Amino acid sequence: MERIPHAVTMRNQIPKSYLPYDLYCNLIPNNDPNCGSFMQVPRTGSFEVSYKGLLIFSKMLGGYWPNVKLVASKAEAIIALT
Repeated sequence: MERIPHAVTMRNQIPKSYLPYDLYCNLIPNNDPNCGSFMQVPRTGSFEVSYKGLLIFSKMLGGYWPNVKLVASKAEAIIALT
């Protein structure tokens, strides 16, 4: 949080504005206009980090737990580009 002070951690939640991105699947329908996110069905054994549809890290794809500093660096770089 120190490196990206405005970051928001969402556990199994996807902001509704991210719906157009292909990365997100298994969303639970949510028609409540007061709730700005969809819940996502969690996948067993997964740990994934994404930003606006860009996958930063996936434990399922890589087969290993993340190096926190590396994931933070990648997140910073992606956010700086947007």
